Amino acid sequence: MKTILFVGHSAGYTGAPIVLLRLVTWIKQNTDFETRILLKDNGPLKASYEKISPVIIYHQESSMAFSAQRVLLKKLIGRLKIGKLSEQKLKKTILPGSIDIIFSNTITNGEILRDLSYLNCPVICWVSELNHWMNKSGSKNLELIKTHVNRYIAVSNAVKENLQNRISISEDNIDVVHGFVPAFIKPPKSVLREKFNISKDAIVVGASGSDFWIKGMDLFIHLAAAVLSKAPELPFHFVWVGGSRNEDEKHRINHDISCLGLTGKVFFIPEVSNPMEYFCDFDIFTMVSREDSYPLVNLEVASLSIPILCFNNAGGSPEFVEDDAGFVFPYLDINAMADKVILLAKDKELRTNLGRRAAQKVRERHDINVAAPKILKVINQVMKEGLT
Repeated sequence: MKTILFVGHSAGYTGAPIVLLRLVTWIKQNTDFETRILLKDNGPLKASYEKISPVIIYHQESSMAFSAQRVLLKKLIGRLKIGKLSEQKLKKTILPGSIDIIFSNTITNGEILRDLSYLNCPVICWVSELNHWMNKSGSKNLELIKTHVNRYIAVSNAVKENLQNRISISEDNIDVVHGFVPAFIKPPKSVLREKFNISKDAIVVGASGSDFWIKGMDLFIHLAAAVLSKAPELPFHFVWVGGSRNEDEKHRINHDISCLGLTGKVFFIPEVSNPMEYFCDFDIFTMVSREDSYPLVNLEVASLSIPILCFNNAGGSPEFVEDDAGFVFPYLDINAMADKVILLAKDKELRTNLGRRAAQKVRERHDINVAAPKILKVINQVMKEGLT
């Protein structure tokens, strides 16, 4: 029986860890592969991973991290670490000869792949990063990736082109498999309108993401200002799910909301474990990211028959939206996006038709039972080819 070692960068509630969890689950349920999981960092999804396979954490937390003397320091600098697993401990934990193929779900795992090279097995890198995260990972990491990876799977054509142009990966060595969601998403119970006392007649414009600059929280605020300026008579509310946990960023966001006169119209909800309960109250979804490879959230909201608005030259979102599931605008053209938000608010039939097509495309192209077999095919092919 063959064994796959899945290497993840995190166990947080973000797109890449969630999709990896779904893939590992599908592999366990639909193949004869044994699986093991190595996570770069701990996080709230660890328990879910452990229900499927043994989990190893690469970065080890200090036993002193939670001592009374260090509580304040931990708040200031985050997790305290004693560093990565030692080479000796890693080899005792993952024995040489015990793994047949490594599947890494991010291009930022160069150091880990180097440390696992003693396993002498082929490596697939599932890439969902564009230039921002490539730059953050550093040139040394990219060199390690090129040294230790045998084949790449890109989550969008935008990612594939970036791999070719940025680090000179051959087109023949890259497969494109778009992201996916479960075969059936049960319509959740909505909580948003009741929580914020938003009427059933109001139009809720949604967005979602972490507090990184590329996600465009600031752009969402300016979009709300533009829409409300152009159509003050319409009952709009703007809701971002996954808002900032950083106190300085919260202050900046609240400052802009107040000074733009948007209090009571724009809401930022912190990261939640049940985002679909909020998404299902959206009427329109705005993907305002400056750079995003192929956002999982697009597929989640599309599955709920919600049209999507996004920017060109900002990653892979236009590959999903195309010309029938929403609208695509020139890069950061907030005014053009605002005009279409108003159009969709006024034209319920158009909104419904675009949303219906978005849901249909999720079922046709992004069901896990459609996408996961494509990844399995690459895994089997790379194992057959070995290290040649």
